[in-house]
Amino acid sequence: MKNIIVMSGDIGSGKSSVATALKAMTNYEVIGTGAIQRAIAKRRGVTTLELNQISQTDRSIDDEIDNYVIDIGKTQNKLIIDSRLAWHFIPTAFKVFLAVDPVVGAERVFNASRADEHNPSLEVTLANNSKRQAFEDDRFQSLYQVNFRDYANYDLVIDTSFSSPEIIATKINECYQAWLIQVASPQLWVDPIKLLPSRSVQTMMGADYESVLDSIKHTGFQQNNAISVFVNAGFIYIVDGHKRTMAARKAGIALLPANIISPAVLATSYGVSPEQFLGNVTSQQLQEWQQALDFTYKINPIPL
Repeated sequence: MKNIIVMSGDIGSGKSSVATALKAMTNYEVIGTGAIQRAIAKRRGVTTLELNQISQTDRSIDDEIDNYVIDIGKTQNKLIIDSRLAWHFIPTAFKVFLAVDPVVGAERVFNASRADEHNPSLEVTLANNSKRQAFEDDRFQSLYQVNFRDYANYDLVIDTSFSSPEIIATKINECYQAWLIQVASPQLWVDPIKLLPSRSVQTMMGADYESVLDSIKHTGFQQNNAISVFVNAGFIYIVDGHKRTMAARKAGIALLPANIISPAVLATSYGVSPEQFLGNVTSQQLQEWQQALDFTYKINPIPL
C-alpha cells in the first residue's frame, strides 16, 4: 500500500500551511499542484482566475496537471499531495478535504497578497473566490463527472476555519495513522461555532446538560461519542448532539468528531426529508445559539 496523503479543499482553507505542518510530523515530501497551476498561468501571462476560465475550453491545462498527479501516484511513495483532484486520480491514498468558512478563506487569500491575483479588497476577494470555485465545480463536473466538494469522496473532512495549521495537521496525522492500521475514526471534525442548530436552545438546558458539560470538562470529548450532522450547500447542521456541542464550546474544545447523515438516513431514522429538516431551522434558533455559545456567524444560511 502506498503511503500517500492527498488533500483537496476550499480556496483559502490553508492546504499549503497544513501540508508544511504535516510534513514536519511525517517527513513525507510535499507536492502542490497549485504551484503548477500558477506556473502555467505565469507562462501564459494570465492570472489563476483567468487560467481557470481558459481551462473550460483548453483541455491541455487539465491534462498536464492530471498526468503529473497520476504519474507520481504510481511511481512515488511517502507523499503529501496538495491537489483538487488527487483523491480522484489516486484512489488508494488517504483522502482529506479541508473545509473553511468562505469569509475566513477570503480573509486568508486577501492577506496573502499574491502578486498573480487581483484582490484589492476583502469584498473583491470573496467574489473572486466564489467565481473561481464555480468555475472549478463546473469544469470538474464536465470533464470527470465528479463533485469534488462532496464529502462522501473523502476519508476525512476537517474544518480549518478557527484552528491553527498545526492543530489541523495533528488531527490529520492521528486519523491517517488509524487508517493505516484499519481503525475507523469519525469522517468529519469541525469547530462548534461552524455548526448550525436544528433545535431551540431552550429545549437543551437542564440538569442533563450540566451533567454533559461536567463530563466533557473532566474527560474531554470522546470520538466514539461523535455528534450526527447533515450537510447542505456547505453548511453543517446538527441532527443529534446539540448538548454535547454546547458543552464542548464551553469547555474550549476546538474540533468535534461528527458523522455525516445522508438524506436517506435522515428520512428513515429521523422521519424527515432534507427539505423538511432545513425548513424547520429558524432565524430565532440561530440567534439563540449564537448568544448561548458567545459568537457570531460570518455567513448565515438564512437572514437573521
